[in-house]
Amino acid sequence: MQSRVSLGALALLAQVPQDIARDNADVAAIARIAGNPEDLETLDAYCATGSLRRAADLLHLHHSSVARRLEQIAKTLGIELTEPTGLIRAGLALTAWRLLDD
Repeated sequence: MQSRVSLGALALLAQVPQDIARDNADVAAIARIAGNPEDLETLDAYCATGSLRRAADLLHLHHSSVARRLEQIAKTLGIELTEPTGLIRAGLALTAWRLLDD
């Protein structure tokens, strides 16, 4: 996990009251997928790279396997991960969720 210092402006999310962050639909959806480490790892790799193939390389998986995982994750999150706005939403929600664990 990244420290707050390395998050830069994303560390501003730490100033959001935790109850409000937990109640956010996107953060709550991340909490639901967090029970499956493979899904969390896949989403993290995709958000970090912004690319299906680079995420697959990072995870040492075939890109079609990662695509299937992301399709299911997107359904669970209710976020279109292939759209730039969806990728940003997922990344922000993932960061906000991680900050709740501090």
